[in-house]
Amino acid sequence: MPIRSLSFLLLLLCAGPAFAAGPHHDLDVTLDPAARRLEVVDRIRLPPGERTLWLSPALAVSEASVAGRPLPVRREGGRIRLTVPADAATGDGAEVILRYGGTLAAFGSDDSGDGPLAGEEGAFLPEGSGWIPAMGGEPPSWRLSVRVPAPFVAVATGRLLEEGRGPEGHRAVFAEDRPVGEPSLFAGPWTVRERMHGGLRLRTYFHPEQAELSDGYLDLTARTIDDASARIGVYPFDGFAILSAPLPVGYGFPGLTYIGRQVMPLPFIRSQSLAHEILHNWWGNGIRVGEGGNWAEGLTTFMADHESAARRSPEAARAMRLDWLRDFAALPPERDMPLTAFRARGHDASQIVGYGKAAFLFHMLEGEIGKDAFSAGSRRFWETNQFRDAGWSDLRRAFEAASARDLGPFFAQWLERSGAPVLQLKDVRAEDGRVTVTAAQDEPAYGLSIPVAIETAAGIERHVLRLDGRQATASFTPSAPARAVALDPDQDLFRRLAPGEAPPILRDVTLDPATDVVVAAEGEADDAARELARRLMDGPPRLVPASGADGSAPLALIGTAEAVEGFLTARGLPPMPEVAATAQGVTARVWTFRTPKGRPVLAVAGRDAAALRALLRPLPHYGRQSWLLFDGSRVAERGVWPAGDSPLRRAVGTEGK
Repeated sequence: MPIRSLSFLLLLLCAGPAFAAGPHHDLDVTLDPAARRLEVVDRIRLPPGERTLWLSPALAVSEASVAGRPLPVRREGGRIRLTVPADAATGDGAEVILRYGGTLAAFGSDDSGDGPLAGEEGAFLPEGSGWIPAMGGEPPSWRLSVRVPAPFVAVATGRLLEEGRGPEGHRAVFAEDRPVGEPSLFAGPWTVRERMHGGLRLRTYFHPEQAELSDGYLDLTARTIDDASARIGVYPFDGFAILSAPLPVGYGFPGLTYIGRQVMPLPFIRSQSLAHEILHNWWGNGIRVGEGGNWAEGLTTFMADHESAARRSPEAARAMRLDWLRDFAALPPERDMPLTAFRARGHDASQIVGYGKAAFLFHMLEGEIGKDAFSAGSRRFWETNQFRDAGWSDLRRAFEAASARDLGPFFAQWLERSGAPVLQLKDVRAEDGRVTVTAAQDEPAYGLSIPVAIETAAGIERHVLRLDGRQATASFTPSAPARAVALDPDQDLFRRLAPGEAPPILRDVTLDPATDVVVAAEGEADDAARELARRLMDGPPRLVPASGADGSAPLALIGTAEAVEGFLTARGLPPMPEVAATAQGVTARVWTFRTPKGRPVLAVAGRDAAALRALLRPLPHYGRQSWLLFDGSRVAERGVWPAGDSPLRRAVGTEGK
C-alpha cells in the first residue's frame, strides 16, 4: 500500500498557501544508520514571500541562507516559517539553503511514531515522515545524493543516476522530475542483485541469508510488470526494487516496495503481495489519490490480489470474495463508513471497507459492463490521469466513456452509503418448464443484478435477476428440469451474508469495541495474556473480571488452558471441538463459537506464559479463521467452521415462509 502520514498531511493543510508547481530539492545526505545520525544540506527552490515548511521535530536546523545571506527561521515544533526575499528570486524562485540534522528514533522505540527511524538494522525515511522540509501543493521535484558507511547500502525512490561503493561505504544519486511525491530513503546491510528487463532496472536489496530468493522475486517482478503494462499502459518508472525490511510491514513506494524480512520467504508474498505493490505504481503512485476517498487500494486489490486468485482457479477467487464478505459481516455497524470516507488503512475496520468493499465495487462493475469495457475503462483512466491527482469521479467518467453507459447510480450507491444490501429468496416455483423466482431486499433498496443459479438434472445454468426496489420476480426457462435455485451462490455481490453463510471467525470478537475481554491466568501468564489482548483487539481492550462479563456483549477469553477450560465449564459453554488431525506439539489452541443466543465468543488457551507470548506476533494476522492450533509461534493447523444451510438456496417448488 502507498504510505502516507496522516499527521503530516493534516499539518500541510494548515501550512499556508500552495503553489501550482512544487519546489525543487537538491539534497546532499549523510546517513549513519547504526549511529542513527542524519545530516542534510537541502538547496530548495522556493517562490518569494512567507513560506511554511514542515520538518520532523527530531531534526534541528543549524543554518539557513539565501543568496549568501543568513535567512531568519522561526521554528514552532514541526513548523518552519521563513520569508524568501523577492530580490533573491530569479525566474520561478530563489535557492534557499537549509542545513539540518539530528538523531533519529530507533526501530521499535516508544517514540518512533510516524517519523524517520534508524538503527543497526538500517534506516527508514519514508515520504511523509518529515525527513525533508515539505509544504502543501504540487509534489516536489528533486535530486538526492546520499552516503552511508559500510556495510550499509542506500536506496531511494527516483531514477538511479550514479552509484559507487568503496571501503568508506556506499554513495548513490537519485532524481525525479515528475510530481510523484517526496523522496523516500532507505538503508540496510543488503546484498544487491540486479537484472535489466527491457530497459527497466530490476533489483533486490536482500539480507545476505535471503539472497537465494532474488531470482524468484526478479522473475515474478518482470512477469507482473509485463502483464500489467499490457492491461493498463506502459510501466511509469525506470525500474522496480524489492527491499527486505527489519519492520513487519509491506509498503509500496514509486518504483520500489519495502517488505518485512520475516515474511519474504512465505509463498503468499510472491503469489499475491508483490503483485499488489507493483500495481500501485499505476494506481496510487502513477496516479495520485485525489479528493473524495482513496480508490487506489480497492482497484489495486481487485486487479492484483483478486486477479492472482482468479488465475489460480475460480474457486480461489470465490474464496477471496467470501473472505471479504465474512470480514464485513464481523464489522460492527458503528465502525462502518462509506467508501468516500476511506483515506488510508489505520486498523482492520478501515481495511475491510477500503480494500475489501472497494475491490468488490470493481468486481461488480466488471460484471455490469463486461470485461472488455472494464479493461478499456482502466486504460482510459490511466491515459488521462498520469501523474495527476484523481478521484472516484474521474474513474466513473473513464468507465462511462468505455461502456457508453450512465454509471452515476451504480457509483453513488456503493460510494456514498455505508452498509450493504440484505437479500432474501422469497419464493421459487416451477410450472410448464419455467422457473419463477422472487427475490427481495431490505430497505433502503440498492440497484442489483443478482446472479441466479438454477440447478438442473443436466448441470447448473446461470441467469440474472434485476432488483431495483424492494422486491422483483423473474421467470427463466432452463434446458432441463430444475431441482434447486440459489441467489448469488458464488458471492459476486457485496452484501450482508445470510445466516448460515457466515460461521464465527476471530474478527467477530476482535473488531467490536464492546467486547468483554476476560483474562484467565495468573502471574507471568496474566501479564502475557493482557499483552496479547492489546495486540489482538482492534482498539483498546475492554478488560473485565470474570464476574463482570455481562452475558450479551462479545467475549474474548484469554489465558492458560486449565483456567480457560474452567471458565467455560462453570458457565456451561462448550470446549474446543476436536478439529486437529494430531495434537502433538500443540502449545496453544484458539477457537470461536456462538452461544445459543448468538453471542460470539473467542477463546485463546495457552499452555503457559511462554505459549501466550509466542502468539503476540502471529495471532493478530489470522482474524479470518475460526480456529487455530499453534506450536510455539507456528500455526500447526487452522480452519473456518463449516457454513450452515443458506436461506438463499431452495429446492424448486418449496414455498417461501
